[in-house]
Amino acid sequence: MTFKRIFIAGTIQGSNQGWNIEDQSYRTALASILETHLPGVECFDPSTPVLELLATAETRDAVQQMLGSLSEATHMDSAPDAVQKVRTAFREMTSEAAKCDLCIAYLPNSMPSMGTAMEMYAAHLSGVPVVTITDMVQNLSIVSISDWIFSDIPAFENWVAKRASVEEPTAV
Repeated sequence: MTFKRIFIAGTIQGSNQGWNIEDQSYRTALASILETHLPGVECFDPSTPVLELLATAETRDAVQQMLGSLSEATHMDSAPDAVQKVRTAFREMTSEAAKCDLCIAYLPNSMPSMGTAMEMYAAHLSGVPVVTITDMVQNLSIVSISDWIFSDIPAFENWVAKRASVEEPTAV
């Protein structure tokens, strides 16, 4: 199977409270592995537009405004424009998983990620194979959606290198 466009999914906020963002260096590490072993592959990173929007004062102010006026039920169509932009970007980026040839999900340290789960599911529904790098093998969602599960990045890299050496370029 040839993979020309690979979606790199992974934790941004995870279960953190507030604006805490997880270390995103895994995205460049995974892209580097893929580009080394699969020359010409496109690594699609959905985090950039979402992180850019989350970093703006406009978004932070809009979320604070929502929190200050939160009622028992909030219809999200009435959320401030800055929040609507984040919602749109998240949905657009999640839908890209279905347009790739492979989805790689990085979920280390038993940190669940609802966004990553949605990206994995979008890929799965479209028949895109899902590779998950995680220690959460007891997680029903991960076990149900993943085609391959690797314990860590070195194990994943070994697999990519072996597959690339026996198949045509850009094939895993």
